Amino acid sequence: MQSLTASREAPYVVPVSIAIQDLFFLATCLGLVFLNLLTFAYHLTGSTLFNTLSNAVSLLLISYSVYVIFVGREDSGFYKVLLVLACVFVGASYLANYGSFETSAAIKYLSLFTFYVAGRSAPGRLRPAEKWCIYALAVLPFLFKLVGQTKIFVGFEFPDVFAYFPNTNTAALYFAALCFCLSPWFGNKILILQFINAAVMNRAGAALATILAIGMWSFFPLRREVFLVLFALAIAGSIAFALGAMDRLLTGLESMALIWSLNPSTVARLTYKQLIDLTGTTDLSAFFRIIHWTNIWEYYTAQGLGTFLFGYGANQSALIAYIPMPPHNDYLRVMVEYGFFSFLIFVVFVISIVMSLKMQAAKILYTVLLIYFFSENLLDNFTSMALFFSYAGRFTSGRSSDTGARSPRFAN
Repeated sequence: MQSLTASREAPYVVPVSIAIQDLFFLATCLGLVFLNLLTFAYHLTGSTLFNTLSNAVSLLLISYSVYVIFVGREDSGFYKVLLVLACVFVGASYLANYGSFETSAAIKYLSLFTFYVAGRSAPGRLRPAEKWCIYALAVLPFLFKLVGQTKIFVGFEFPDVFAYFPNTNTAALYFAALCFCLSPWFGNKILILQFINAAVMNRAGAALATILAIGMWSFFPLRREVFLVLFALAIAGSIAFALGAMDRLLTGLESMALIWSLNPSTVARLTYKQLIDLTGTTDLSAFFRIIHWTNIWEYYTAQGLGTFLFGYGANQSALIAYIPMPPHNDYLRVMVEYGFFSFLIFVVFVISIVMSLKMQAAKILYTVLLIYFFSENLLDNFTSMALFFSYAGRFTSGRSSDTGARSPRFAN
């Protein structure tokens, strides 16, 4: 007769690799909270120690995502191929531009691919602790504004600082990333928070990008609900116009019309004073973007085939233009810094993601990111990119789970 102890089945032990993989999103969110606390301290004190520690946390999170890819159970063959190709072409750019290549910038760029594939490989279940981490990430910038001012972003170069973000555009996209992550819990109601985000940041561009994204994915075929949404947006737009919130947008549109009539190369040769006299305004951000893009593009296309294919090297776009900063256009930046092949991989990558997203709110918010890639330097914003791409991986995974409350389509 077997003993009672012998008759019991041995308990199932979860392999360590699977346990680590299933905790990917919780660990990533906790890591990002810690990273932002270090960023908080860095900007508050100016001590480079906190900056060094935050960079170390970023590298740990990227390394973790690479590990999850290797032990992942999800079949992500297409995206793994894109990741390999991205690494190959970035490596080729490094060799072609040896000595003029910032490795940390290249790692940030490649982390978009690793976070996404890791998110697909380890979708796991949505944990309440993740939501609380995202809430903490939302609170930290406002807490910073209450406590003090940044010692890092000072002077004319950063006239539009918000907390520890260089400008309110990047802050608006940071909060859009948080909304994106929360979309499984709140469904399409999260879009209300996105419009509040645009209002608080006073970014008409963020509101316009959201409206364009809604129109792109939700308005056709036309239904009764669509007309209700259009009516609500018309009222909101009228109120915003009356309050002056649309003034900057209208100025930008007028600038774009003038640029179109003169052609960008002519505008690029005008001085700052000439532009003010021509437009009657000192709000020339649209002009400076066009001038900057034109200037960088002319340098890029004037070089040989090697530069066209492999670029100038990571983070070198600021050095070839008359304005010493990246081009405020991440599509152009990828092409100029890493070359044409990398640009193609990047475009295929981001478009395939948006076409794979099923939740309507997530699809809209991710489209806002793609629109903002045209006008900002977002690749340098590690937390926003980590959230957008890791959660996009989860949302497009065949094994992605929800919270029990399914997200409805926006206009159904």
